[in-house]
Amino acid sequence: MSLNHLTSVEGAEELRRRVLWSVPTALAVLGCVTAEGQPHLMNVSWVTPAAHSPTRLVFAVESTARSNAILHDSACFALSLLDVEQRALGRAFVKPHLEWWAGPPESVAGHPIARSARHAPFLCSAVAVLAGSATMISDLGSHHLWLGTVEEVASTEEIVSGPASAHAVRILGVHDTRMNYGD
Repeated sequence: MSLNHLTSVEGAEELRRRVLWSVPTALAVLGCVTAEGQPHLMNVSWVTPAAHSPTRLVFAVESTARSNAILHDSACFALSLLDVEQRALGRAFVKPHLEWWAGPPESVAGHPIARSARHAPFLCSAVAVLAGSATMISDLGSHHLWLGTVEEVASTEEIVSGPASAHAVRILGVHDTRMNYGD
């Protein structure tokens, strides 16, 4: 197989979506909290480590998403990373308004949550969680780019045992869900 030309993305939306979908990227669940203390969870399909001292992540949130507005107010986040076998859970947070149950145990959309020190919600069933403060660094049009400073971390034993190349866990990726992320 060889490529010998490029196609303009104008008029090639399906091609653009399929190529972008093939780029490995985690599908994480972003937790944030309203000024009233209500938790909100939604899928984010672009998260990447950006620095290690201090630990920083970059993530994108759709400009019109409720989470984006909440982040502007609260500036705190928790990212729940899921195992590839948790596909159904990864699909559960695509709707803008999900039912919150104050508990005990506290839950969103029927899934138990816990809170970070800054009160951002995360999924109790996640295989790893990164939480801290967030600052918007750029308006990209359809999305806002956020810089997250990681202040707390948690993981299951499967994540921390052995070398990274031999993890028993594979983090859920966008391509694992068969969902369409994009317009």
